[in-house]
Amino acid sequence: MLIDASTLVALISSRICHDLVSPVSALTTALDILADDHGADMREQAMELIRSSAGQAAVKLEFMRATFGAGTIGLGSTDLGDLKDLALRFVQGQKPDLIWNLTIQTVPRAAARILMNLILVGLDCLPRGGMIEVNGTQEEDKLTLSVTACGIRATLKPSVRAGLAGDLPEGGFDGRSVQPYLAYLTATAARAQLAARESEERIELIMRLSA
Repeated sequence: MLIDASTLVALISSRICHDLVSPVSALTTALDILADDHGADMREQAMELIRSSAGQAAVKLEFMRATFGAGTIGLGSTDLGDLKDLALRFVQGQKPDLIWNLTIQTVPRAAARILMNLILVGLDCLPRGGMIEVNGTQEEDKLTLSVTACGIRATLKPSVRAGLAGDLPEGGFDGRSVQPYLAYLTATAARAQLAARESEERIELIMRLSA
């Protein structure tokens, strides 16, 4: 492993906190408005902000728990129907659209964990929005899952590519590049292969796993 466990935990925690800052800050702002007398219109706007921000925070926490938590480690399988609903709700609050074409019902927990991480990587590749497409096939003992990110200025940053390949990015890991590195560690432990293909405004992230 290129970094020690404590640093890995610290950087993943930083990534989770970073993603939660926006909805939590919005909640704080709304509560400040409610604490003062700004009139009925402002109070209604504050309540709407509380409802939307609380919803965003809740779905982000659920998604992060599925991506980084204990529910997708160890032996056993994961129901992709549950993860599909979660991923749709998570992406709905962001710029890209999500198209889920998977017909596979269950996959090993490690594959589910990798898939969620690849969706997160795909989102990071789309600074101007676009589309995330999830596909997969299962033939006998071979499982292939792919996440394709398409959009204006779709880019796979060198540090993210390095993390997916299990390499140390130039300048070291940060909260963004360590997350694809976690996907690499999960894939390595499960004896799965990761690949990334990049073309104009299109990034394809692929996981292959043999039983």
